Amino acid sequence: MYDDELADIADAAAAQVELIDKRLPAYLIHAAMAGAYIGLAIVLVFVFGTSLLGTPFEPLTGIVMAATFGLALSLVLIAGSELFTGNAMIMGVGALEGATDWFDLGRVWTYSWIGNLFGSVLVAGMAAYGGVFADSTLVASVGATKMTLTPLELFIQAVFCNWLVVLAVWCNFRLENAVAKLVMVWWCLLAFIGAGFEHSVANMTVLTLANLLPHSTAAVSWGGWLYNISIVTVGNAFAGVVMMGAAYWYINESYKLELPSGSPATPNFSSADDD
Repeated sequence: MYDDELADIADAAAAQVELIDKRLPAYLIHAAMAGAYIGLAIVLVFVFGTSLLGTPFEPLTGIVMAATFGLALSLVLIAGSELFTGNAMIMGVGALEGATDWFDLGRVWTYSWIGNLFGSVLVAGMAAYGGVFADSTLVASVGATKMTLTPLELFIQAVFCNWLVVLAVWCNFRLENAVAKLVMVWWCLLAFIGAGFEHSVANMTVLTLANLLPHSTAAVSWGGWLYNISIVTVGNAFAGVVMMGAAYWYINESYKLELPSGSPATPNFSSADDD
């Protein structure tokens, strides 16, 4: 049913482990690129959003920001880099398929998260000290909201977020046509940004900007940064492994069971191909 997709994802998981074993610095740079790509999209999103404040188009701020963020995952998938939230599913599938193991999952998650953090903070610092934001009102407001949600709210919104993000990654493995891949990335990220869900790597940039830019919001702090990122990271990982990776793996394994005599043939749900 999903043999081809799961095999491709398992191969991608094994390739990451191999690169870590052979050239860890190269892997960290690859992961830093993903953090930077997400960070660049976050900067663009908030520049656009800030420019609409106080104008007749201010009610459209949310949809404009959501429609813009598709750049982030598009760059990660098309240009190539290692994103922690995508690896939540990829490494889970790799372990379930036997291409890697659970220790490898922990290593890849750790190194991709560290690399993502470096790239995200680098972009946030460059934007903050490069004069990109003359008005930090929107960044501080969003940052304060993210830092004051309850743990349960953060966890649930993180699950929703990475469910959508990893759906885009899953579709990337199912589709052949590059345009179709980008369309699915755009739709999935539009949903997660539009709903205001929590993405650990995106928040690395947002919350760093909120702390570095001038603000008068008491809720914004480095302690709030750590509070948000720690819980959201767990929620993102849970969604990638359980809601997507394990779910599709279990469905696929179930279709491999021998059907009773006289049962209808197993339907063919091969990879979507938009050629």
